[in-house]
Amino acid sequence: MTSSDEVIQGAGFTVKSSKFDFFFGRVTSTPTNTRRSLDNLRDLRTLGIDEVSGGKEKLLEILAEGLNAPEVEGDRTINEYGANISRKVELRGGEKPGAIVVRYFYPEGDLDANPQVTSIVPLIYQ
Repeated sequence: MTSSDEVIQGAGFTVKSSKFDFFFGRVTSTPTNTRRSLDNLRDLRTLGIDEVSGGKEKLLEILAEGLNAPEVEGDRTINEYGANISRKVELRGGEKPGAIVVRYFYPEGDLDANPQVTSIVPLIYQ
């Protein structure tokens, strides 16, 4: 197992450490992924989350907070592998207010299990 495949155990969830490469602008695998990764970097900085000043730790706190945040209506999907549920964490304190939608995957649809964070979507309010 390489360090990029390492699973980080958060407070009530898990997240692959490689996801932080995507969150903080280091993915260059395809032009689309590069753009999305750089968009994440820009948006997270706008929300006051910068990797060089405790951003990873702040993001882990937000991912934990998201477990109890309101579910995004109409964004739950269930298939033979499990359930995907999106929750929205409101943020203040950056250059602009916004939110982060956190997508959690519950294997086999077991909502009592600790979910895996599959993605985030930063939202900047104008």
